[in-house]
Amino acid sequence: EAATCGAFRRSKRMPRYYFHIRNDITANDEEGIELADETAAKEHALEGARDLVCMTIRETGNVNLDHRIEVTNDQQEPVLTVTFRDAFTITG
Repeated sequence: EAATCGAFRRSKRMPRYYFHIRNDITANDEEGIELADETAAKEHALEGARDLVCMTIRETGNVNLDHRIEVTNDQQEPVLTVTFRDAFTITG
């Protein structure tokens, strides 16, 4: 019995997103990461911004909330921007 063609279809490749850091230095992401969609890319950027904020506060005691992560797609077209301010809520 021959297998159906559908059994051998390739799954669609997930899109690749690049996360460029824009703070006191500019760091371009040359590798990127495959994620399901823009929502997943935003979550990844928010997590990265939180990590950077924590690291910066530990090292310097200061943070610039206008620093950001710019997300681009495979064609290096802008998808979204996440500022450090977007990454958390300040209370109290």
